Amino acid sequence: MGPNRCGSRTSRRESVIAIAMICLAGQFAFGGLAGTPAVQPNPPANLSSNSLPAKITTTDGKTYNAVRLVKVEPDGLLVEYRPEAGGLGVMTLKFARLPEPLQKQFGYDPRKASDYEHEQKLAAFALAQKLRQDEKARTAASMEESERPNLSGTVSVNSSDPTVTYTYYAPGEKPDSLGSNIATCQHACQCRADFDAHLEPRTVGQPARFYIDAVRITLGLNCQIIEPKSPFDYIRLHEERRRKIFEYFYQFGPQVAKSIGDSMIGQEFTSSDTDMEAAKAGAMAQAQAVVEGQYLVHLDSVAVEADQYYEKLSDYSQNNLDSDQIVQQAIAKYANQIDTRPQAPVGAPSFPDHQFVPRSFPPPFPPSPN
Repeated sequence: MGPNRCGSRTSRRESVIAIAMICLAGQFAFGGLAGTPAVQPNPPANLSSNSLPAKITTTDGKTYNAVRLVKVEPDGLLVEYRPEAGGLGVMTLKFARLPEPLQKQFGYDPRKASDYEHEQKLAAFALAQKLRQDEKARTAASMEESERPNLSGTVSVNSSDPTVTYTYYAPGEKPDSLGSNIATCQHACQCRADFDAHLEPRTVGQPARFYIDAVRITLGLNCQIIEPKSPFDYIRLHEERRRKIFEYFYQFGPQVAKSIGDSMIGQEFTSSDTDMEAAKAGAMAQAQAVVEGQYLVHLDSVAVEADQYYEKLSDYSQNNLDSDQIVQQAIAKYANQIDTRPQAPVGAPSFPDHQFVPRSFPPPFPPSPN
């Protein structure tokens, strides 16, 4: 299996405005889950991107450059800014950390901010409960399905437990593969299919036509975490939560693979090779590419999107938000996008490589004790 398929690495997309709008929509949606109305902000009239200074230093000494206002929220300002390492960042600057002139300019009300943050916590708690209930229901449904007899006897799926490997490096020995990164979680999925197929009678001068009679699919997942020895906790936890996202979506692998296998039964694959063994090998390689490509499209790409959304929401672990809550938001947003319906394959799909985009962190090693 080539590196451009299951051995892929995650990519980032630079649509900052879209991510900001998704964050806002998610906050209101989660507020609804808690059963309480969200506190509405009360921004001043004629709000524009020029309502903020280009450079803001918070009361805890952090500086944000090229600041542009996106939205006023009850507990702070949702802004875009330019990180020192380059690119664009999105985060909420809490009113409690803003200079007093900005607090007055945007009508900071500590009680409204506290009520709003409390509602967000209630919403996160309700969401966590819903995810647990949904997971229990899916587990029960999966067990019920696994106990049903396979009347057709044509499709089987074997899924191994996910694995994780760790690689640690000492100061000054960071692997070149990390580039400007300090740590990463790279995932590699395996989707291997074997087939039984029959050959239709071949007419002289015509390609050999093979039809799929049975499919056996084997699935796997490995996450490799590369990080420094004795890193700050937030670096270690950030990559562990990314691993949990990939493992969460992997549990749907058997259902997705089963639907793909069902769609392969009876499909035709051809080869012009005159040698029958070579012709069959070539046709089955095409079928394998279809199964693998469909698995990437219907499951792995969804996990990648959820991972990217988590990275954006967490500002790559630098905005001090509750990472567990953000993981739940990322899972909730993309879990319903997994498509287990049988798809009629029309050939091996093409898909781009997942590009590994560098991410910046503060220094990776805790300061040495004096």
